[in-house]
Amino acid sequence: MSTFDYGNARLRAMKSRFLSKRDFNTLVGTGSLQGLITALAGTAYRKAVEAALARTSGMDCIAKAIRYDLENTLGKVHKFYSGRAGEVVTMLLRVYDIHNLKAILRGLTKQVTPDEIMFSVLPIGELKEDLLSELARSPGPRAAIDLMTSMVLPFAQPLLQLRVEHPGAITTEMELALDQWFYKQSFQYLQSTRRTNGVLLSAMQLEADLTNLLTMLRFAHAPGERKFLREWLHTDKLENILVGPGRLTFALLAQTGSQETMNAAVETLVGTPYEHPIKIGLKAYAQSALLSDIEKQLYKFRFAWMSKQIAKDPLGIGVLLGYLALKINEVNNIRWIAQGIHLELKTEAIRASLEYPP
Repeated sequence: MSTFDYGNARLRAMKSRFLSKRDFNTLVGTGSLQGLITALAGTAYRKAVEAALARTSGMDCIAKAIRYDLENTLGKVHKFYSGRAGEVVTMLLRVYDIHNLKAILRGLTKQVTPDEIMFSVLPIGELKEDLLSELARSPGPRAAIDLMTSMVLPFAQPLLQLRVEHPGAITTEMELALDQWFYKQSFQYLQSTRRTNGVLLSAMQLEADLTNLLTMLRFAHAPGERKFLREWLHTDKLENILVGPGRLTFALLAQTGSQETMNAAVETLVGTPYEHPIKIGLKAYAQSALLSDIEKQLYKFRFAWMSKQIAKDPLGIGVLLGYLALKINEVNNIRWIAQGIHLELKTEAIRASLEYPP
């Protein structure tokens, strides 16, 4: 029997709590933030809404309710798995540790209060809330890195190496160092456990490709920003700021980022798995000149791929990949509905931007 069996069974049970298309239509039609909060309290978000209402109201209530719910659902996922399956899940959820550390380093650099920093983190990986809170109370990024080092946390290694190679590195460099380390460690783990042909490898390659594509397309969108590479990251080569690699080679991605127009950048991606969603986004981009129109199609592509893994890999990590994608999409839908109501958008406009499982 697969060591994923118990955890996957738990996730399938939890999957039944997801909001339906009908539920989302009801939320959109509430017409006010208070109405939205009341409607959410009648769903699986009831406990989270009640906890948030004890402290806040309006948009803050919805934001806190979402955070509470994510902590209470995704925060317990790793407990469902043990043995080798548990190792794989820990590696996968490490992406949230990287997100949290980047949020803390960014907040410390900007001298944001510890409470504000903690509102931006989601403690569902290896680093628990108490430890993240301690890091957030550090007097600065250097002190936070020193604290991680004293605790022998593996995340300190790329930051210490960066400090040696470039004393006084800015936050952008620290974030890049963490991202590159994460993908390097993840791919090395997959190789060491002989998981080089599985669903998880494909998922990691997809994430790396999307991270790199969004970076390179930004340079094609605003070519003038390439001149700041040396100032920001002390390099002239686009390859040096990429992660992975995924399925797309660094050489191809650098070619994409070197183009002077978005049309030319998209042409370099013909024949890749991302040609179709990017070309769909390019049509909207031609009218709006907003890079977000292309980003939206890439995220939609990822959501479709991830969510389908529940059926394609029922005895493996695919169930968790799909569950995470569905949960994050649901949360994004709720956030968009709240924002749309707050901005007094028409219900048709709000509904048009919601994403449903394929």
